[in-house]
Amino acid sequence: MLSKIQTIRRVTDRLLTGMGLTCGVLFLALGFFITIDVLGRKSGLFGTRVTDEIGGYFLALAGSWGLAYALRMDAHVRIDVLLPHMPRRLRAFMDFLAMAFMALFAFLISAKLWQMVSQSIEYKSTSNSYLLAPLWIPQSLLALGFSALAFTAVFTLVLTWAEGLLELAQSIRFSRKEGQVAPVSSTPLSTAPAASADPPSEPQR
Repeated sequence: MLSKIQTIRRVTDRLLTGMGLTCGVLFLALGFFITIDVLGRKSGLFGTRVTDEIGGYFLALAGSWGLAYALRMDAHVRIDVLLPHMPRRLRAFMDFLAMAFMALFAFLISAKLWQMVSQSIEYKSTSNSYLLAPLWIPQSLLALGFSALAFTAVFTLVLTWAEGLLELAQSIRFSRKEGQVAPVSSTPLSTAPAASADPPSEPQR
């Protein structure tokens, strides 16, 4: 079971790393696109007229896809006021509870987003802009990002639970080894040296 979990962990880390790199490339491309559009407008040579819309799509995609990667890398901002003063077991329980709430939050958001995607496909909704882009495309990419966040949170919970069970099993095994008593000698009485039947000699005077 642990080998399967480790295999899933490696595959998940690779996918999330790819999503994180995609977010970085999108932010970089968005920066170049906005810079070129601003220079074109200032010089009066050209203008794209879709900078706001494209920028909104890029930000939504890069922001949502980066959430799962940041969660897996433990890069989200945390404000710890009481947590450092808690006992070790209580601190671990609070971390587990926080991850469970994260999984619930991401699942609810992704479910609503996929429902919105289905409605956009049904009504053939498009953006009210120059591009008239089908809304189900950016909405599905946004839903995919939150679905990845929900999967990462659930997988982190399962991984934490499995590692906790493994640590508990190892501690029990170690305590059993430490508590072993040296075996008592099972030498039969017949092999023990027999006592001499002769009475002890009297000391010479």
